[in-house]
Amino acid sequence: MIHNTFQLPSLLRFGLAFQHLLAVFAGTIFVPVVLGLPIPLALFFSGVATLVFHYFTSGKIPLYLSSSFTVLAGMSFIRQLCLSRGMTDDIALCYVCFGAFVIGVVYVVVSQILRFISRHQITRFFPPVVAGAFIMALGIDMLFSATYSLKTDWPTGLATIAAIVLTQVFCKGHLRMMSINVGILVGIVVSYFRGNINLIGIVDAPSLSQPFDDHYMAFRILEHFDPELLTATVLTVIPLALIAIGEHISDILAISRTTKIDYLRIMGLPRTVSANGLATILASVFGAPKNTAYTQTTGLIQLNRVCDPDILRYTALLMILLSFSPKVAALVGAIPMAVIGGITLVMYCMVILVGWRTIGMAGNGRLSVRSMVIIGAVLGISVGVKFFCNGGIQVGNTTLTSLTLAFIAGILLNITIPQRHENAG
Repeated sequence: MIHNTFQLPSLLRFGLAFQHLLAVFAGTIFVPVVLGLPIPLALFFSGVATLVFHYFTSGKIPLYLSSSFTVLAGMSFIRQLCLSRGMTDDIALCYVCFGAFVIGVVYVVVSQILRFISRHQITRFFPPVVAGAFIMALGIDMLFSATYSLKTDWPTGLATIAAIVLTQVFCKGHLRMMSINVGILVGIVVSYFRGNINLIGIVDAPSLSQPFDDHYMAFRILEHFDPELLTATVLTVIPLALIAIGEHISDILAISRTTKIDYLRIMGLPRTVSANGLATILASVFGAPKNTAYTQTTGLIQLNRVCDPDILRYTALLMILLSFSPKVAALVGAIPMAVIGGITLVMYCMVILVGWRTIGMAGNGRLSVRSMVIIGAVLGISVGVKFFCNGGIQVGNTTLTSLTLAFIAGILLNITIPQRHENAG
């Protein structure tokens, strides 16, 4: 694992940062597209949130923050609730951003509570077997999303995957580090000859434009203040915030396992949770979606063996620059979906591997019956709810997604199944 890339050529470091940008670009724009928030603003605050997180964690943790999928269902519910009460779409989205603001505040409050809880107590409540199973469930869930993109052009997607795998297997050194870029290049060439690249949007897009839009700022709700809507927003997002914090802990454990550096010990959850919360507060105030650490960057680190946090900060700067240039953003966005599907499929396979290795932290390679029950329940609920319950279950004002239910099941089973009854598996 390469922890410092300072001695590497500048062009190679740029290439490594660009790989991460492509890894997170689709996810970054997906959430604002679904909610109706401005894409340039989401790109800008994706980069800013990452830099804020790195600042408050002393730049030691190689994580990238971007638009969160975990709270997407809840945010969509808030928007629809506002519209049903006669609010304009702009004000509805202001309530959505205020919901993200509340989540950020919950993060900060929980981070202060965590100061009074020992690291041992946290890992006992949320052990590697639960975190690892949840990471695997996340990887599998996103794997299905990648296959949807692959379906748009199977030959191009398979060519992209093959190029990445062959580069990893047969190449060494710098070229092996750039396997994702190699896969993208091959995928674009194949897609071009298949006539599946559309460049019209690039020509029409302006070269420069500022990304800010004050229409969706969180505190614009004061212009159309509705106490009932405010209460509904807060009650909807508080449980989602707690689930998102669990996802954050999983990401910290996953990156710790991948880089072989115990960030829980050297940095502490209070600091990382607080940093994520402050980044979310800043983004939401200006009308950007709630952000979270992206697991696919951990998968990419697992793939290319480069975990220098500097690379993620370069990625953040590239994303900020991208937000000021619709033409360049359109160029990146013109990369065929099948190519994006190919690279994300490889990365989410790496995420599943990281989850499995995180589980291995619990029993030195041996799994007890208790651990297998927890793992089976988390994965079974995640996949079962996704396919047989349309991806989630409605509970009151909130839709509990398959991942949320899997997370809750893992926590409850860990609490209720006594460890003294474990038998070696």
